[in-house]
Amino acid sequence: MADLGRIGEARFALLVAGEQLPMEEITDLLGLTPNHTVRKGDLLNKLPEVIAQTDEWIYTVPLVDPIGVDSVLTDILEGLSRRVPQLNRVKELGSLTLRIHLQSDFAQMVYRLTPETMGRLVEIGLPLEVSSLSWGEVDM
Repeated sequence: MADLGRIGEARFALLVAGEQLPMEEITDLLGLTPNHTVRKGDLLNKLPEVIAQTDEWIYTVPLVDPIGVDSVLTDILEGLSRRVPQLNRVKELGSLTLRIHLQSDFAQMVYRLTPETMGRLVEIGLPLEVSSLSWGEVDM
């Protein structure tokens, strides 16, 4: 089992990306307040300079126990499943993705998703991205 104190960052992010996104409409449709929004052309990083290529609406949920990815994802999907018509409208406005991000000192990271959770993703029509950054240390 991983030493959770050495995991630098873990979170889920609901991301809407597109051109000229109506940020307030997305907020109203999803019933969620974004943690961060970006407009195309915004400076994302100074050195090296990185400029936003699209608008982004981002809602994040911290993942305190990365071992319990499936249970946290189930809770998120349960809330979203009550808003399928609104999610479909958001999909008309831009691309909608659910992302899991984990940054760790460890070389191995395992996510376990049950068939029920994967089925719920399919029912909602929500793609899932997994982003892992590992510094490569092996825990023995």
